Amino acid sequence: MGQSPAETVREIEETRSRLESNLRELEERLPAPAVWAKRVAGLAVGGGVGGTLFWAAIRRVRKRRKKQREAEAARPVVQVIPPEWADRLSGAMREGEWKGWLLIAGGLWFLLRLAEIRQLRKTNRLLVTSARPASVLT
Repeated sequence: MGQSPAETVREIEETRSRLESNLRELEERLPAPAVWAKRVAGLAVGGGVGGTLFWAAIRRVRKRRKKQREAEAARPVVQVIPPEWADRLSGAMREGEWKGWLLIAGGLWFLLRLAEIRQLRKTNRLLVTSARPASVLT
């Protein structure tokens, strides 16, 4: 390199121009079929890499969907009421006769709640009588 920055820049520019002229000369010497073969090879390599990436992405998406389907299939279906009742209820909902069903469900809940309260009162009475000291009972 030169002693001053100006000389260094000039030497770099000369080297660059020399390299460009050598490259142009080399391009002129290459036959046309070699240029086309180079382009075709680049296209093949690019297509191969692109295709590989595409199919890898497709495979990943398919695996993810398969896992989701398996997870959905693994969920248990719990039927609280028999299917016949469910069909009748859904038909009543479609036809607008849901008020009767609601009244039946509310009445059933009320009866079960009363039975539960009755049972709790019996249990409490038994606990109170069994908890009294022996001196009070005699």
